[in-house]
Amino acid sequence: MDHVQSVTVDTAVIERTIKALQTFGKRHLEGLVLWLGNVELGRAHVVKAFVPEQRSVIDEDGVGYFVSGETLFELNRALSETGLRLIAQVHSHPGKAYHSAVDDRYAIVTSDGGFSLVVPNFGLAPADPASWAVYRLTCGDWVELSVDQVQTIFEINGR
Repeated sequence: MDHVQSVTVDTAVIERTIKALQTFGKRHLEGLVLWLGNVELGRAHVVKAFVPEQRSVIDEDGVGYFVSGETLFELNRALSETGLRLIAQVHSHPGKAYHSAVDDRYAIVTSDGGFSLVVPNFGLAPADPASWAVYRLTCGDWVELSVDQVQTIFEINGR
């Protein structure tokens, strides 16, 4: 993934992502959506917004979600069978969008060059990655991208 210079996402994928995150958000819970797609010649094309089975939590420390090892195993098998790749993880936060220490530690995307997008306000945000917090895994660290970088890397089809 570190060779990927641009990511194309259809508006339908973004709309499904926002809808899923807002569904969790209506119950004051964080949610997770995975963007799956193809990678070719330095370009990724996201073709599917996949909502994995997840266990949402809310306690005195805050909100979060957990994805079981079995779910991750099934995801990897499906990716292997279809040839699709995990391009990005997208999750919501209750307020401000940022990558927390927990997000760093329990990221599902683990390949350098992969993306993690955080949507603020339980998904009640514009359907535009440039208005979210976007991070890229670089040499094992999550590095926040500037709005200009996000607008350069991410192309939204159908706008």
